[in-house]
This record gives sequence, structure tokens and C-alpha cells, in this order.
Amino acid sequence: MKIEMAHVERIRWLLHVEGKSQRQVAKALGISRHTVAKYANVTEIPRYQRQHPAEPVVLTPEFQLEIERRLAENEALPRKQRWTGTTIYEELVALGYQGSEPTVRRHIARVRKAKRRQPAFLPLAHDPGESIEFDWGEAVVSLDGVEVTAQILCVRLRWSGMPVVLAYPNQRQEAMFDGIQRALELLGGVPRRMTSDNLRQAVKRILEGRNREEQDAFLSFRTYYLIDSNFCNPASGHEKGSVENLVGLAQRYIVGPRREAKTWAELNAILWRRCLQYARRTLQGSTESILERWEQEKRFLRPLPARPFDCCKVALVTSSKTACVTFETCRYSVPTRYANQSLQVRAYWDRIDVYAGQEKIATHPRCYERNREILELDHYLDLLQEKPRALDQAKPFRMAQLSAVYHRFRAELKKHQRHDREFIQVLMLHRKYPVTQITAALEHALAQRTVCYAAVRQWLEGQAGFVEAVPVTVAGELANIRVQQPPLAVYNRLLKGGVLH
Repeated sequence: MKIEMAHVERIRWLLHVEGKSQRQVAKALGISRHTVAKYANVTEIPRYQRQHPAEPVVLTPEFQLEIERRLAENEALPRKQRWTGTTIYEELVALGYQGSEPTVRRHIARVRKAKRRQPAFLPLAHDPGESIEFDWGEAVVSLDGVEVTAQILCVRLRWSGMPVVLAYPNQRQEAMFDGIQRALELLGGVPRRMTSDNLRQAVKRILEGRNREEQDAFLSFRTYYLIDSNFCNPASGHEKGSVENLVGLAQRYIVGPRREAKTWAELNAILWRRCLQYARRTLQGSTESILERWEQEKRFLRPLPARPFDCCKVALVTSSKTACVTFETCRYSVPTRYANQSLQVRAYWDRIDVYAGQEKIATHPRCYERNREILELDHYLDLLQEKPRALDQAKPFRMAQLSAVYHRFRAELKKHQRHDREFIQVLMLHRKYPVTQITAALEHALAQRTVCYAAVRQWLEGQAGFVEAVPVTVAGELANIRVQQPPLAVYNRLLKGGVLH
């Protein structure tokens, strides 16, 4: 008779605590005296035991060998044509197997587990100045009050362990080049080799073994710095375990929670300070700090080139009749005199530069959204001088974020029957003077009621030697002199030919 633990404890309680006899316990619980005697001194629930012997094993060694033979065949077969648990079971049934499919599957799992073993790794030693490792990660930061997911490039010198962590809005090739270049500058030189995963920004195609077909731009970048490349085997992150650990450390410690900054540049300055702070600690297995080892490793790094690599994507474009060039679906303005011309775009991670030959004619913040227009009002002012009546309908003017003083000044010009051509001249002063000075000049002109282009320009030109007028304080007896003003009525006599006495 199978009995639950609660009954066992009741039996023992009645026997050993209340002192009842086995006969009394059997009568109280409605069980036999034999059962009471059986469980009088046990403390565990009795385990289930088969009442009948187990069925004979049907997965004989012959069937096991058939399973292992088919699993071995799988190594030479295409993935989608390999033996599965179901197909192996069906084959065994055809050979006379009378057991269940789960039994076959359990044996397959045991075979596969036996073949798997935890990998062993060799401890490696690196020479100073030999290599850097780099990889990408993600971290949430606050930029100018807006929460964004930053892409963080993690770079580390292999010998000293000195880290560099930089944040970018994306993982594009231009950003990666800029990050590695900045890392080399911060680290103080160029190692002989850099190791990474098979990143699409670097690798075009994985070939046999360690061979790779590299992206042309990546090949140009590393050739410029005379640095060799080393790519890990697919799914072998342990081959650059140092930087793999750095990504996690960067997310937890260097970037950390609630990291705030106004700009990307400010954020990266903060991250570098955190890297220097982290480098004060001592690496496992060393008696020196990371900073101390870094100072030693610098001597083994090759010097940087005289000029940094131009980390940009180059594209040949043709400007439209509305003086815009298109790059990655976005339209960027150029001065109207360059409309309908062949130009060159140099796209950096943070900006777009447009060139006419060797002359840079426009610069814009790079936009990563699609089908946007980025128009600079100054590019269209010369054309607006010829067509001032189009100012209100001009899209660059509507998109320009002019402060309120500009609109007040323009309204006052119209009150005095002055045209928009004069207002456009005021806007063109931005080519010579900063916004803060022009804003101050407009405020001054409005306060003095000298609302015209000439007054604004004159005030700006006089700023270098401008001295604010200071009221003169009258001292001594002169302060007590009072000049009485004569009544004006006496002058009326002159109008009638009168004589003043």
C-alpha cells in the first residue's frame, strides 16, 4: 500500500508523541497494524517501485550502431539533406526496430552530447605595439535632452589593455574609420596589426581559411596607416576576447547609466576621461596598472602619418536647377551660381562637404533620414537680390530659423516703405559678421528708430572702436546755475511787426 508523507507523519506522531499503541493507531487511522509497523520509524516518502520488471531493451547495439552511422553521414551532407530524428527512426523501423521514436531521439541526443566537449584554449602572449582589437556595441545615452541609442566603437591595445571608447550615431564605414583614427591618435601611435570580426564595413567576402576579400575603402584606410588586418573565424569571438570583454565593460562602466551630453563631441570627451580613469586599475596577472603598461607600449608604436586619413565617402553628383545635390536620398543646397554643374560630395559621419573642383562651396550637417531637404538661406541670397518679391515664397527663407528680431526689423522696414531688397542686404551681412553681432545691431537700430540697412552696417563697422556715451556729471557752482526760459508768447509779436524791448 502506497501511503503519503502526511499519513507517515501522523502515524509517527501518534506513536512517539501521544504514546498510543500500534493497535490504537491502526484503529484511529483506519489502516492495518502491519502498515503502522512498516512506517513507524521512516522519515521519507517511500519511492515508487515497479511491480513488474522493465521491458527488455529494444534499442540493441546493432540499432545504436545504425544511429551513429547516420549521424556520421550528416557531416558530409548539405544541412537541409541531413538525417533527422524522424528519418533515422523510420529507417530503424524498416530494419525491424519495434521501440518508440522518443527512445531513438534520446539516444541521438546522448551521442551528440558525447561528441561535444568544452573547448580548451591556449594562454597567449602578445608583444607591445603588436596589435589592437576593435568591435561595436550599443548604449543608451541622452544627447541634448533626447534619449538615443548610441553605437559605441571599442578599441583596445592588446599588450597594455589601454582602451578607447567612442560613440557615434551609426556603424557606417565613415564612422568606423573616424573612430579607429581617433583611437590611434589618443593611443599615441600605430600598431602592426588590428583584429576584428568579419564586419561588413571591412569584409566584402569570406574566402577559404583566413583569407578575406576586403572592402576597397577599408583596404585604402589600413594601407594609409601601414597596418595589417586580422579577421576572426566566424562565430569565434574568443579570438578577440579582450575587446569582447571591453564592450561589456564599456556599456556598464565607461558609458554607464544615464550618460548625458550636449553633443557627440562632448560625449566622446567624457568617454575618454572615463577610459583614463578605468586605466588606473591593474590587469589580472600583472603588477602594473594599465596606464603604466600603456606608457611602455607607446615606445613600440609606429608614428602617425603627418595628416590624418580623409574618413569620408566620395560621390560625384550633378546639382539641380534649384541648386541642390542629392546624396543618399537627401537634398543639400549649394550657392545658386553652382546650379546645374558637376560637383563632388564628401560625406563624413557628421557632415556633408560639397566641392567644385578643389574649392569647398558648401557644408551641411549630415542627415540620416530619408528624402529630406537641407537648405541654407545664404546660398540663395544672391538670387533673391534679383528677385526680392519671391522672398515670402522662397522655401530656404521659410525653413530658416531666424530670431524674432529679424522679423520685427523687416516689419519696420515695410512701415517705412522700404523694400525686401534692403532686408536681403541685411541678411547678407552674415557673410562678414557673426549672428550675435548682427542681432545686437538690429536691436540697436530698432531702439534708435534708425531702421535701415545703412544704420545696421554702420553700427557693425564701428564696433571695433565703439565707446558707449557716458553722461557728464556737473560739479561745483555750475550745478546751481538755473537758466530761466523766456515765455514763447513774446516772440509772437515779431510775426506782426512788433518790437521787442
